[in-house]
Amino acid sequence: MAATGFVLASCGGGTSSGALSTRTSTIGTGAGGTRTADTATRELPTRSTETQTVTTAVTAETVDSGSTSWGWIALGIGLGLAALGVLLWALHRRKAGAEAWGRATADLNRRALVALDDVVAQGSVVTGKIEALASEAHALESSAPDDPSRAAAGNVRARLDELASTMQSDRALRLGSPPPSEEQLTYSTAVIRQQAQQLQGVLRPAPAA
Repeated sequence: MAATGFVLASCGGGTSSGALSTRTSTIGTGAGGTRTADTATRELPTRSTETQTVTTAVTAETVDSGSTSWGWIALGIGLGLAALGVLLWALHRRKAGAEAWGRATADLNRRALVALDDVVAQGSVVTGKIEALASEAHALESSAPDDPSRAAAGNVRARLDELASTMQSDRALRLGSPPPSEEQLTYSTAVIRQQAQQLQGVLRPAPAA
């Protein structure tokens, strides 16, 4: 029986589903022969199953980790493209706004030159035209796309304001009481024409070299 148990234990140890360990002990030898104790068996742990379980878990974890990494990469690329699109849209809008501002400024300068011809010819009679142009120049100065444009618009606006103020003073002088002297009228007219000519020099483009 001991030999048989040893053979069974040896054969069962190599199986993948587990093995049984058999232990036989001899109690003693008496007059009636040899007596043996009951055979005790226990199931050995199955190592192949544990290895398969661990391998499967590690493989699943690796796949999940790879999928998560690609997901973050795709999200980053999407956010980058969206930011680029917003930047290009903002640049296009800014460029369009600057072009519109340039057209409005050119139109104001053209109309101001025509009004200045009337100022030289008619004096303070056309004060309202200059005041309206000065108001438009204020709006263009506040909406200028950059600092150089704002400075140029501010220069025109300041000269229009100055001319409008001088023309208002001339009107008040002519309509005041007592009536102004001829010398006063001549001086006031000369100041108006001088300021108009200075503004014309600012508004007219510089001659080509």
